[in-house]
Amino acid sequence: MKKIVALCMSPLALLGAQAAYADTYSPDGTAYPSPWILQGTVNVNKGIALTCDLTLEVTVAPDGHSATATPSLSGGTFGLCSTITFNNTPYPVTFDGASSTLSISNVDVSTITPGGCSGTIGGIWNNGTKVLSVNASLPGGGGSAPCTVIGDVHLISPSNGSVVDP
Repeated sequence: MKKIVALCMSPLALLGAQAAYADTYSPDGTAYPSPWILQGTVNVNKGIALTCDLTLEVTVAPDGHSATATPSLSGGTFGLCSTITFNNTPYPVTFDGASSTLSISNVDVSTITPGGCSGTIGGIWNNGTKVLSVNASLPGGGGSAPCTVIGDVHLISPSNGSVVDP
């Protein structure tokens, strides 16, 4: 009987340990139910170099321990940035407090040039300035060139948003 109790308690202990290391987004989705908005100018390249306006709409869970993001691009010469589309949104967001890296995973992009791209868009999050400095390269599909995204996006709302990894 003691072995059965020990076997049952081990997974519960692990679940408790995982919850203690969860990302914390503040204000949470209950205190601020609207999506967080981050905006800025980024350089995007996949055979064609463009300067685009990137908007990230980040939805924070009510408990404040998880988030998803829906990115969009606009602007650019002849409006070319809006032809780059993000498929199958929203994407999961994770934060590594040790490196201050905020990552948007499972990104799937249809681009102007053949092949599209998929992977993770990551950047360094600064809680003090509320800026995400993006420097990402997503592998191109079908052996095509990768997609690169470089630039800064600023937290527009909520102005007091913060992300920590206790």
